[in-house]
Amino acid sequence: MKNLSTNVPEKVEIKKAVNDYCKEKGISKADFAVKSGISDATLSNLEKEKWDKLSSAMLMNIWNFCNRNSVDNLFSTTDFISTFKICDKARKYHFMIGLIADTGMGKTTAISAYSRRKNVFYVCYDKTMNPRQFFLALLRELAYPFESNLNEMINRAANELNRLENPLIIIDEAGKLNQTMILYLHVLRDKVAGNCGIILAGMLYFKDNMTKFAAKEKEGYAEFLRRINLWHTFVGLQPKEIEEICRVKGIDDPNRIKELKRKKRFGDLMNEIYLEKVMKEEM
Repeated sequence: MKNLSTNVPEKVEIKKAVNDYCKEKGISKADFAVKSGISDATLSNLEKEKWDKLSSAMLMNIWNFCNRNSVDNLFSTTDFISTFKICDKARKYHFMIGLIADTGMGKTTAISAYSRRKNVFYVCYDKTMNPRQFFLALLRELAYPFESNLNEMINRAANELNRLENPLIIIDEAGKLNQTMILYLHVLRDKVAGNCGIILAGMLYFKDNMTKFAAKEKEGYAEFLRRINLWHTFVGLQPKEIEEICRVKGIDDPNRIKELKRKKRFGDLMNEIYLEKVMKEEM
């Protein structure tokens, strides 16, 4: 429930969200402080319900962090279920797996949902990141506040991962990784290969580019490609899955469902349903 005057969720709801997040991830409040960038003092005020010391902006920051990987509209599609199985396999056997899907197929939705689990660490790569920024983000996910040169940061991340039980790193937008990042990830992979799984989630061109650059003997690509144990590609929505989603969303016209069965991408289907309801003022 939200406080309509400030558009901030009720304060006790935010406190509960923090406690639920810590329980779900199996971390302490101190770890939460590192991961979220929120001070221990602020979290202490929240825990003790000293509301006068917490601004609406700070409360909203806490709420948004707790819900950053929360996903609405979860459906047990073939691709969603297969993503969870692939992530489980990567953790159990310490595999590095390439997860490939076209845009809008629900890849980020699935891996975000999985990342809520204990000892799973999610980093979304973007092209503005340099290697140091990437490993800072990974260390923050690990709740390990450490900043130094790259060699030390990679070693600290590896040491932390190697002391955990079947940890998993999920790197979203892996298709955007440049050659320098590939070389540094190769170093990390070699240091954690006996204890940690890695999911590299990207667009279809991710695998194509890896193969192409390896064939051209571009430094680091052949070696890194060889370390990817397997590739998994999304198949898209199946007709029965589309029918079920339509029913859940209140669409029961057979002709309309037939039209929507052309939408193989989860994002495209949900957008079409959303726009249809907006136009009918049903939202």
